[in-house]
Amino acid sequence: MKHLKYVLSILLISLLLVGCGKEKPKEEVKEPEKPKEPVVETTSLSVIGVGDALIHNGVYIDANTYQTDANGYYKYDFTKMFTYIKDVIAPYDLKFYNQETVIGGKNLGLSNYPNFNSPDEIGLDLIKTGFNMVNVASNHTLDKFETGATYSANFWKNQEGVYAVGNYASKEERDAVRIEEKNGITYTLLGYTYGTNGIPVPYGKDYLVNVYSDAQAKADIEKVRDKVDIVMVSMHWGTEYTHVPTEEQRRQAAYLASLGVDVIIGHHPHVIQPIEFIDDTLVIYSLGNFISAQDGINKRVGMIAAFTINKTTTDGKTTDISISDVKGDLIWTHYYYYTKFQVIPFNKLNDSILYGYQSIYNEYKPIINKTNDSRIQTGFIE
Repeated sequence: MKHLKYVLSILLISLLLVGCGKEKPKEEVKEPEKPKEPVVETTSLSVIGVGDALIHNGVYIDANTYQTDANGYYKYDFTKMFTYIKDVIAPYDLKFYNQETVIGGKNLGLSNYPNFNSPDEIGLDLIKTGFNMVNVASNHTLDKFETGATYSANFWKNQEGVYAVGNYASKEERDAVRIEEKNGITYTLLGYTYGTNGIPVPYGKDYLVNVYSDAQAKADIEKVRDKVDIVMVSMHWGTEYTHVPTEEQRRQAAYLASLGVDVIIGHHPHVIQPIEFIDDTLVIYSLGNFISAQDGINKRVGMIAAFTINKTTTDGKTTDISISDVKGDLIWTHYYYYTKFQVIPFNKLNDSILYGYQSIYNEYKPIINKTNDSRIQTGFIE
């Protein structure tokens, strides 16, 4: 028994010695995690715009179909006037124009200068052409007084997919913050006019037309600036028939830029004025006339302008907003003895349509980029 105990002790000691001699398994060395690459994404939004739809009686008479609707009013068709323009604006996301003359309801009677009233079809047909952003605040918004302005506001409110500004049917609509989004870019458009040709805005109903003031613009912009990527402002301003922006236009443009406005789109002078930058703010001082029956080469040469809004996000957060591909070109309102109205890009003209069209183009084209800013391209319509 003693011998057995001795043997067992020897075995136990041997096992313990073997156990003590075993090497501990090496701990696995983890490689440090590589920092994740930031996810950078870019998106863009393309914008194109034209100037004043100034619907003199010559224009709407030319559009008259001489058929009547259920209420006995003549029906109008303007679409043939914009055939060339439809193709030019088609590729763009946002397509702007200025509705200079009020759409006040046919029951008030269509009318010419100085107190205009235009048929619904001009708005409807320009929407069919592709336009989806409209300024309605002009010196002619009150030409048919409160009744016409209210009709206009309701007309535009009922056009699906159209962003119309400057003329509202109620204070609530006027004060609402309207934010739209396209291609991941949020934007807002505000619209103002310098005045209403001396027609007083009805007391307590200043929502019918946005008359510009620094204070009102500041309040409107501050309400939305931090909620959107891009703030655009449509300005009905300046002095008629001059290609040079006034000091007041320049002052207002600088003020709006200081409030963080990204793009200013101007109209009213009925002739074109330059495109410029104030720091990073794009200013189109005047797009001129889009369509009208005004005489004079300067009033029949209009501008079509385009630009691209770019947005960069890093890990889902906006890191950069910029404007690029700024372009301007010329269009011509063609008519023959106040008939056969058509808006035609200069590259579609020839001497049989407009004699000397090339020299006219060469005369007016430099107005677009008077400062020779390398960021502004001219002559983009091919």
